Amino acid sequence: MFRCKGKHVRQVVYTLGEIGIGIEYGVIDVTNSQWSTTERQTIEEIYEIVDGALHLTFDYLAFTFVAAIIAAVGLITDSSVTVVASMLVSPLMGPILGISFGYFIADNNMMMKSMRNELYGMLLTFLVGMVCAGFSLVNMDITVSDMNEQMESRATYQGLIAGAVVAAPSGVGVALSVANTNINSLVGVAISAALLPPIVNSALLLVYGFHRSFIFDRYARRYYRGSAYSIGLFLMNWVLIFVFSMITFWIKGMHKSEISQPRWSGSAFANSQQHLSYYHESKVEEAIGMTNTMPTPPSSMSKTPQSATKKKKSMAEPLLS
Repeated sequence: MFRCKGKHVRQVVYTLGEIGIGIEYGVIDVTNSQWSTTERQTIEEIYEIVDGALHLTFDYLAFTFVAAIIAAVGLITDSSVTVVASMLVSPLMGPILGISFGYFIADNNMMMKSMRNELYGMLLTFLVGMVCAGFSLVNMDITVSDMNEQMESRATYQGLIAGAVVAAPSGVGVALSVANTNINSLVGVAISAALLPPIVNSALLLVYGFHRSFIFDRYARRYYRGSAYSIGLFLMNWVLIFVFSMITFWIKGMHKSEISQPRWSGSAFANSQQHLSYYHESKVEEAIGMTNTMPTPPSSMSKTPQSATKKKKSMAEPLLS
């Protein structure tokens, strides 16, 4: 047992892992005896959490589709509870966090993949909102397209100001949640960030604006303006979450120097995997060597007396001559 400064703990653990301690034999226990702002998981663990939430899978698209429908119903019926429920289902926070973390560790592949998947989720949400708006106009009275409280709160410049105040701490909260695997906090951040409802609201107001223009309503521009404010609210939340999560990663002591390549190929995690592969390869080579040094089979042993008799005959021939 030995002690070291908190800033050297990760390097010590990496060095011990490179020589096999904690991997091939023994266990490494680290105890923190003082408070520190850099207390967090390792880069490898954070990478696995972030990477697991940014892929374009069926579940990602299904959750986005379901969340968009729930948000549309909540906005059309002016139900704040339903809108909050859509925030819990929405998976749009995962790719945004992937963009931040990928940029921070210089992983261009993660960053571009997250950007693509976020845009796909945004497009799907917008299309679902437009379809729901069309159904609401067909099946309901025209007055349903009037802005209610839930719609209007996301369609004004006051809504942008309030969104900025919420989005900045949300970026801090999501980074802290991932760095410390605090899932309960992540759920609260998903509610406060409100990424998905503004997209749906923008689609609803855009369709309602088209409808108002079709019937030559002079208030159509109000809906177009509200649609622009709503999509602007989403983009502003995106940027602020990106910036403040990056700042939080820096405060938590994450540095690019921990990673020699876009991924952690120079870290103890990768070295430990290489060490294990070398270990298994050596075991295989030992097994092959043991098979090569096994006693010769009886067939080869049966040839030895014949060669011995031939040698005896060759020695006896000169004597006979």
